[in-house]
Amino acid sequence: MVNVMIPSLSRLLLSTAVIGLGLSAVPARAEPGFDPFAATTTDSATPGAIETKTLPPAADTPPAVTAAPVAAAAPADPVAAPVDPASVPAKAAAPIVDPATTPAVATAVPGMSVDQAIIAEIGKVVASATGDARRRADAVAKVYAARGNQPIWVEGEQYSDKAKAVIARLADAVADGLNPIDYALPETGLTAADAELVANADLRVSMAVATFAEQASGGRVAPRTISKDITRTPERIPADRALATVADATDVAAALDGFNPPTDGFRHLKAMLAEVRATKDSAEPAPEPVALAKSLKPGMSDEGVPALRKRLGVAVPDVEIDPAFYDEPLVTAVEAFQKENGLAADGVVGSRTLAVLNGAHRDVEGEIIANMEMWRWMPRDLGQDYVLVNIPEFKVRVVRHGLQVHEARVVVGKTSNQTPVFSGEMQYLVVNPYWHIPESIKVKEMLPQIQADPAGYFARHGYEVTWDGQLIDPTRIVWDENAVKAVGIRQVPGEANALGNIKFMFPNKHAVYLHDTPLRSLFNRDVRAFSHGCVRVDDPMAFADAVLQGDPEWTVPKLQAMFGGDERRVDIATHLKVHLAYFTAFVDDGGKLQLRDDIYGHVQAIKKALGMSQV
Repeated sequence: MVNVMIPSLSRLLLSTAVIGLGLSAVPARAEPGFDPFAATTTDSATPGAIETKTLPPAADTPPAVTAAPVAAAAPADPVAAPVDPASVPAKAAAPIVDPATTPAVATAVPGMSVDQAIIAEIGKVVASATGDARRRADAVAKVYAARGNQPIWVEGEQYSDKAKAVIARLADAVADGLNPIDYALPETGLTAADAELVANADLRVSMAVATFAEQASGGRVAPRTISKDITRTPERIPADRALATVADATDVAAALDGFNPPTDGFRHLKAMLAEVRATKDSAEPAPEPVALAKSLKPGMSDEGVPALRKRLGVAVPDVEIDPAFYDEPLVTAVEAFQKENGLAADGVVGSRTLAVLNGAHRDVEGEIIANMEMWRWMPRDLGQDYVLVNIPEFKVRVVRHGLQVHEARVVVGKTSNQTPVFSGEMQYLVVNPYWHIPESIKVKEMLPQIQADPAGYFARHGYEVTWDGQLIDPTRIVWDENAVKAVGIRQVPGEANALGNIKFMFPNKHAVYLHDTPLRSLFNRDVRAFSHGCVRVDDPMAFADAVLQGDPEWTVPKLQAMFGGDERRVDIATHLKVHLAYFTAFVDDGGKLQLRDDIYGHVQAIKKALGMSQV
């Protein structure tokens, strides 16, 4: 019987040698062809490399099988670019082990029962695993213990129908924007002749489920490795809960699907990913680019107008009209195109509109996957009432009872002062706010001007200097970097105040908030990244009306009646979740995929971490 088992066991061990793939991140150079079996392990607190651990082979496995190279479990894509050896982290030297401190590990004994074999197999994994793999193995061990250490996926000598359904669904993880190789899936045609082989095979499916659950729910990349300004903590499905959920499910595919984010934004992108892949080979070639001599305004003429007309499907005008004339029907078509693509619908075909019109090459599939990853970082429950700021779209939306009730343009942080990505809770408003100047602005932008003319500078801008809560005459200070850091500088309330008449507060460690602004002209720009990190809101009182919807005490007229007075805090009855998000790809209400510029480079960094881009 042992000789008969060698081929099946060999396939099992070669195809499923790794059970502990890291969930919180992938290597910074996880490009196609990366060998996950050569990667070092990592603790979940410091992600950055694929975490791998080998499940020890059965004790009676013939040497010819166990000596097979583990890397055979995941042959490199024959068309993938080779990996630069310098990009693969070197393995750490094996530590010297003190036998006296080495924990005892159960070993297989010929003729042992299945439950004893499962205990032994889990013991091997727990003893050898570290970081995320160890955490998952510990959790899986508890599930088996609660079930009397009986097999979950093997019935007799074969995988159960449920196990086969699990393996088939995980093999299709590409539909989720994930990679099936991460789950080291076994072959379904298993024949396990003894207890140890049953235990070994059963545990592999369990670890694959646990790994998929954590990746599907919380992503493969740790947000903090992409940017210090992304401070989300993904809500990962615990391994023990995931395994118990799937093991007890009547529909395992649905149970596995349920580990993905339940949000509409994620589900729509997943459907769009399938659509993009299905049409990729049959997609029509890109149209000829439109070339203009300069920005085209209504009433002008340009030799590129006929091409623009053709690109937008506008009929050729009457023969008596100059074909190069930018006429009203074409202006209307341009305005519709601009509105549909998140541009200022002014009918002017400038460089921005022309770039979008000509459709500069974008890796749409990779961009969708990167945005699905960011949805995995979002809270699984956005709330029934919430505020959503989409930074690359320069938009804010208010949702009440699951329905959008308000939308407005916003100005976000410059690339040098990025608006952070996190979620908070709006608790109060401030009417007639002081602007307390952040230290970075005081040092980098204000100090040279203060030193040149302290009294004049503070008078011109309506700034005050405070020390320990008391006002100080700025001419009494010797202004240097230490001094400007030590004192407080604030701008008094009023029409010239940078925060306008009102700010919307959701206390956070980034010290950012949403607010009014006197600089209204910036809202007419297509790209609105001009702030120092806070979010400026167009039509702030309409936004306030949506925020205060149903509040028993406060209304917009009551707030406006306070304008021009002293600073005043207004606590709101119902707190709202606030999500500052970063989505460059999303599906609009009409079912169309919308793409926006990656203004901070977050998407490019995610794609690189996932091995989809090295640019």
